[in-house]
Amino acid sequence: MPGDEAPPLVADRVAASRAAELVGRAEEQRVLASWLDPAGPAVGFVHGPGGIGKTALVRGTLTRLGRPWVELQGRAVEPTPRGALTELGRALGQPVRDPAEVSRAMVAAGTEVLVVDSYERWNLLDGWLRTELVAAFPAHVTTLLVGRRAPNLAWRTSPGWRPLVAELAVGPLRPEDLDALLCRRGLADGQRAWVGALAHGHPLAASIAAEAVQRSGGVPPAAGTPGEVAEELVEVLLDDLDPAELEVVEAATVLRRVTLPLLRSVLPEHDADRAWSVLRRLPLTRLSGSGLELSGVARAVALDALERRDPDRVRVLRTRAAHAILDGLGTEPRGADWDTTADLMHLVRNPVIRNAYAPPGGLQHPAERAWPEDRAAVLDIAGRFTGPEGSALTEVWWRERPQDFHVARGTAGVAAFSTVALHDEIVEPSLRADPVLAAASDHLRTQPPPTGSRSLLVRSMLGHRRGELSSPEVATLVVDLKRTYLEHRATLRRVYTAVHEWEAAAPLLRIMGFVPAGTIAVGGLPHRLAVLDFGAAGLDGWIARHVLDEQRLRPQDDPPRPAVLELTPREQEVLSLLAEGMTNMELARALFISERTANRHVSNIYTKLGVRNRAEATRVAVEAGIAS
Repeated sequence: MPGDEAPPLVADRVAASRAAELVGRAEEQRVLASWLDPAGPAVGFVHGPGGIGKTALVRGTLTRLGRPWVELQGRAVEPTPRGALTELGRALGQPVRDPAEVSRAMVAAGTEVLVVDSYERWNLLDGWLRTELVAAFPAHVTTLLVGRRAPNLAWRTSPGWRPLVAELAVGPLRPEDLDALLCRRGLADGQRAWVGALAHGHPLAASIAAEAVQRSGGVPPAAGTPGEVAEELVEVLLDDLDPAELEVVEAATVLRRVTLPLLRSVLPEHDADRAWSVLRRLPLTRLSGSGLELSGVARAVALDALERRDPDRVRVLRTRAAHAILDGLGTEPRGADWDTTADLMHLVRNPVIRNAYAPPGGLQHPAERAWPEDRAAVLDIAGRFTGPEGSALTEVWWRERPQDFHVARGTAGVAAFSTVALHDEIVEPSLRADPVLAAASDHLRTQPPPTGSRSLLVRSMLGHRRGELSSPEVATLVVDLKRTYLEHRATLRRVYTAVHEWEAAAPLLRIMGFVPAGTIAVGGLPHRLAVLDFGAAGLDGWIARHVLDEQRLRPQDDPPRPAVLELTPREQEVLSLLAEGMTNMELARALFISERTANRHVSNIYTKLGVRNRAEATRVAVEAGIAS
């Protein structure tokens, strides 16, 4: 009826609360608002260290402006096109099967902004998002990618993208803004001054300090960088726990997320329901749709302390977690449960696997599907390392199946390329003469996998400097290959490849699970066909076996393993940043840790790798694909 108004909704109160959470950041808000103009960028990167307030800035600004927007959480979404489309469909209120349907759904819903938070977790989707998803959006839609890293090289080198991309680096709060934030937390004048002096404008450090003040009525004075303050204050909060409760928290630091079944498996000596209650009471945990999660700072501080004090306990906890997940898989691949796969990838140390989910430091993977104009560069690389016959085969593949080519880009253009296809989709008669395809087909005929499973052929993977030998550009494509593994993990059973430099490649391939399956000639050059069989439990079972193998105590007569596999995930992250040339102080600031902790990590890295200086450590990092 005329004059009737819809009653206010709880959602309206949530929106008002969200806008009120943002304090200060006037200049940053102005920049974000300018991006939303019709002439603004198509994509904006909002980046900065963890806990600096990036998410609050974006949410608060969009809420204040009243712009219709949808948000995806990168850490919770399977990093495949299927996973992204599924979550986009949920956010937009209707199923979508491809980028074109996303575009139509955005128009129907009136969406003007897409926000992807924790974008660093979409490492494997970066190329697809740029070349296929965002390219299909309506021109008025702005995409905001919120994470810890600046845009990678491909955003500046891919044809046409450079002028359409903007970035905003988020730094500390101004003193008056931090004081206003603490005032909202209910701190008195003296407490605000004390916390403000400790936090140095870092919202997360201020939040932890405020929590300590409010819980204990004051904590011992601390001084130093925000990372040092956070470490000390997290330790203060954990000191309030009794030994049994501390054991529960330490177990939680090993897991990506905490569920009751996992608690029962990793802490069989504890009552799982009571352990859950302990974690729920902590101010440093949050409840998500898939379980409880410990804050990144609390997890890092507690896990670092546990690994120093009792590395054997860490090994036991990881082993129990992997066994629990593996037992839950049964004898058939599950495939549809992304949380299970992500839980396992969180536990694994092998950087070739882990980097697909959580790349360390500033490691970038600018890989994407090849463009038509990349043809000449691809054929040039193939000609230099495979000879005229190998180059001719590459050209046939390019002509018949251009969709199988992906490239890694450098400052000068294409730095490496790969050709990857599902075996059952290769039906072109002109490709039957390819000796690699023929050898894989023969192996599948003589040793067929279970009915309904699929096999992947990695036909080629070559860098412009060293061919198939290890290099940062080839490592980029090796990690990108894991996106294909994840996309097809419900049915993928085998992976085939052929290697000319077998002696150089064999150590890593064997660790990954590849075994020789015959010798063939390609372009007059001998190649070794190698096959990886994931086993009855599929990709998840393969990852779980890696976790279990990494945790076992090794006899002295065990075959040598690359030293980088002995590094913890945190040490791999430190090594990646160290290889970028960061000082220990810069490492501490980037990772939100104390300089003391950074020094300790660097020392441990040198010892485990058997190196004496940063140059030697950087060489190992580059060879392992941890740094570029």
